[in-house]
Parts: sequence; structure tokens; C-alpha cells
Amino acid sequence: MKRIDEVHYIQETTMMKRCRRRSAFTLIEVMLVIGILLVLGTVGVVGYQRIKQGTDKNSTKIMVDNTVHAVELYHLAVNAYPTSEEGLGALITAPDDEKLAEKWRDGGGPWLKDRAIPVDPWGSELKYERLTDSADATGPAFRIFSYGPDRQEGTDDDISSVKESGT
Repeated sequence: MKRIDEVHYIQETTMMKRCRRRSAFTLIEVMLVIGILLVLGTVGVVGYQRIKQGTDKNSTKIMVDNTVHAVELYHLAVNAYPTSEEGLGALITAPDDEKLAEKWRDGGGPWLKDRAIPVDPWGSELKYERLTDSADATGPAFRIFSYGPDRQEGTDDDISSVKESGT
């Protein structure tokens, strides 16, 4: 009888050891789970950055379009486009000339929200450039633009109200 008890004891002890081993995670399993979580996190961050870049560009295009409309409203009120020197500030501040200032106020000025030049998602103010001075010129009279994410003039990521020739 003693022999049978010893065998049972050994069997129970062996089974308990096996159960304990099976209930814990090995270092390899933990490392594998951490690796999978890191890969999933990286994929999520990269996806978010791509989506964010696209929405930043789209919101800047909308901002440029809205500013073009504001310049057109200024033109309707004052019967002239701002000069390159005046820039978008002409849509915020009434001109010094009293006749023009009266037209400016009667026409609805200021035309930019919060009396501020719009700022793109990359922290730069939108730019204004007068393209033609004559009334009979073909093509747009001005352009509104942002240098884009790289903040460098003349690169592929610039966002403009006027399509560049050849694009």
C-alpha cells in the first residue's frame, strides 16, 4: 500500500508541476506579443500621419479658396485688387484714402475673419501676389498661396489658387 501511495504522490507532484508550467507565459511568448503590439502601433502611427497630411493639405486648399473669395469681394467694393505690397492686409485694414475707405466700409470690410490673415496648418500666413496690373490682361489678376509643409517657395507641395503652367 505504501508503494501505491508513493506512486500517486509522484504522479500528483508531476501533474502539479506541469500545470504550473502551463499556466505561466514564457519569455518568448511575452516578447512575441510585445513585438506584435509594436508593429501594430507603428502601422497605426504611420496611417494617422498620412491621413493628417492629407487633411492639412485639403484644409489649406479650402482656406486659399475662401481667401480668394474675400479678395473678390474686396475688388467688388473698392473696384481694384490689392497691390502685392498691400497684400492681404488690405482686406483687414481700411485704406488711408478717405474715398476708398468709405467704399471699403460700405462694401463690407474687413473681409477676413477675426481681422487676421489666415494661417495654414504649418504655422505660416497665406501669401498674396498681384499678377497683372492691367484690366485687359487675360488670366488671373492675383494668386493666394501657401508654401506647404516644407515652408519652401517653389516646391511641389506648394498650394496655390493658380495652377502653374505645365502642371
